Amino acid sequence: MVAPVPRESWADLLVEGVIAGYDPGGNDNHGLALLTIRDGKATALVTETLRTAEDVIAQLARVDRLIGIGVDTLTCWSTGPSGWRPADRWLRDHYPEVESSVVSPNSLFGSMGLNGMAVLVVTQRSRPSLLITETHPKVLCRHLLGEKYDYVNKRTVMDEELTRGLGIPVDTANDHEWDAAVSTLVLLKRLSGCWSHDLHTEPTEGAERIVTPCGPTHYFWPV
Repeated sequence: MVAPVPRESWADLLVEGVIAGYDPGGNDNHGLALLTIRDGKATALVTETLRTAEDVIAQLARVDRLIGIGVDTLTCWSTGPSGWRPADRWLRDHYPEVESSVVSPNSLFGSMGLNGMAVLVVTQRSRPSLLITETHPKVLCRHLLGEKYDYVNKRTVMDEELTRGLGIPVDTANDHEWDAAVSTLVLLKRLSGCWSHDLHTEPTEGAERIVTPCGPTHYFWPV
């Protein structure tokens, strides 16, 4: 298991910079959020929907001080049965009402796994100190709102929850942008000293091993 980022360095990261959130999708469905931090507080959030993963890579390359990125993708892989990882098992055990949202990694479609990892690998190569956290917007929605994810019918409530969490106005255009925005919240909360549980530190089972193709990553979660 990868070593965690030393706590004393997190406060330094949060002073000023940009936290990115990325929701991988198919063509024209890549959600990207950029959260600007000044003096340790969120000051602005920009969300957009891009066409391809390459467009996301290009946008991130233009960010001068990128602190970290939260991505709804598999930031590490397991060699165990069905590809289940300790983090996946933990989420299914603790959120049984939405356990169907936590899918066996071996059964996932390509856009989430492939595009998400592609963006991480390329971005991490040019910024090796980048702080990376995995996210799961659908289960996070359940935790934050106490309700199942339903952007079409609950957009206003979901945006209001992010407004409270980030401390700045949030107005997303679609579910991809909301997923990207909530992914910035994950990292902001951890850098602020909250959301201390890292699901990537959950113990493995049997002979499975964890493979980290883009280097050290985390899976910060509220507890």
